[in-house]
Amino acid sequence: MSLSHFMDNAPASVKNSFIHRKHVKGSYILYPGEENNYLYIVIKGSANVVIQNISGAGFVLYTYDAYSCFGEMELFNENIKTFDVIAQSNCETIIVRKDRVFEWMKADFEFTKFLIGQLTEKLLKSSQKLTTLSLLSVNDRLLYCIYTHHKLGDLAKLTKQAVYSETFIPIRSLNRGIADCKVNNYFEFRRKQFYVLSAEKLETYCSSLV
Repeated sequence: MSLSHFMDNAPASVKNSFIHRKHVKGSYILYPGEENNYLYIVIKGSANVVIQNISGAGFVLYTYDAYSCFGEMELFNENIKTFDVIAQSNCETIIVRKDRVFEWMKADFEFTKFLIGQLTEKLLKSSQKLTTLSLLSVNDRLLYCIYTHHKLGDLAKLTKQAVYSETFIPIRSLNRGIADCKVNNYFEFRRKQFYVLSAEKLETYCSSLV
């Protein structure tokens, strides 16, 4: 069953507590390192969860589309803090206070199983993704870096030095990788700026990496 089904059938007291919010593309829905006492449900648009690597650079860990949720981990463990969650497009969310989420779970065991399933799936996918990213080749690390900034909408601000810092690719290897990616029609670097040559090709390839 989908999350929209559970929302339609939630107890009246829970439905009445729903808080509707709108988010402009590129704006923060959650800031990193904060306490969170709400379940967030995306009802329109999409949002990216971004985590920082040791150099301070971010990459997209998840993308949430309509009728997916986030924030549930912090509800069950107060020691877990938030990651960046950024609106990938103009989007809308419904947020549900912690006590109302628990009330909802008590009233609907199927909803409880749904949330547990979400948690286990996220933990599995995140561990797999982080392991895969650590094993990527030089060119794949470069492509995933460009892909991440393209998705975040800040590719125009990305410098070659920033790519070097984020990927830990030596400059000589980085220059070779940029040349290879241009030949293969992924992106190019000209006038000190990165330009995606085929967004569809870049999306297809990078989605297959993790």
